Amino acid sequence: MTTTNDRRQAIQNELVNVLTGLVSTIQLTGGETPASLAGFVHNRNELPKEMVPGIILLDGDERMDQRIVPPTPGRLQVKLPTQFMILTPEIYVVLDVRKPANLNVGADLNICRLAILGAIWDDATLQTIVGSNGKITVDAVVSDLARNRVMQGQLGISIGFHYPLIAAEIIGR
Repeated sequence: MTTTNDRRQAIQNELVNVLTGLVSTIQLTGGETPASLAGFVHNRNELPKEMVPGIILLDGDERMDQRIVPPTPGRLQVKLPTQFMILTPEIYVVLDVRKPANLNVGADLNICRLAILGAIWDDATLQTIVGSNGKITVDAVVSDLARNRVMQGQLGISIGFHYPLIAAEIIGR
């Protein structure tokens, strides 16, 4: 079997490119002094100390998009119909610890959120991969800045990449 186009892997590869390039451009207001992000890791549970503040990208899950109506049983169908999938990678922003006052933590998380979302939505390669029938959505944004949470300055973003899984692209015919 020859794989001709793996959209899942293409999305993940482009996210790595986008986020790696973004790290040095984000300027934080900082705790004591302004700073930029120090690092990026892919598929690692945490950032090494020398890469904080930074971004973690995890590949996440993939599932069939249930909102797409399946073909009517008994009707003439293509042997291997196109399915629509949702890939949900997770992006985490990890700031340096700024206790006890948590100076500018909320503002810096928002700066990172806007920069990440803007870079993803503006990326022509990602738009091409999901195709004209696909889309890119923000499924959730969760911070640790809430009552009874650790409040260290972390933010998780779940992005949904809705794209066609085309059998001919996978099996090469």
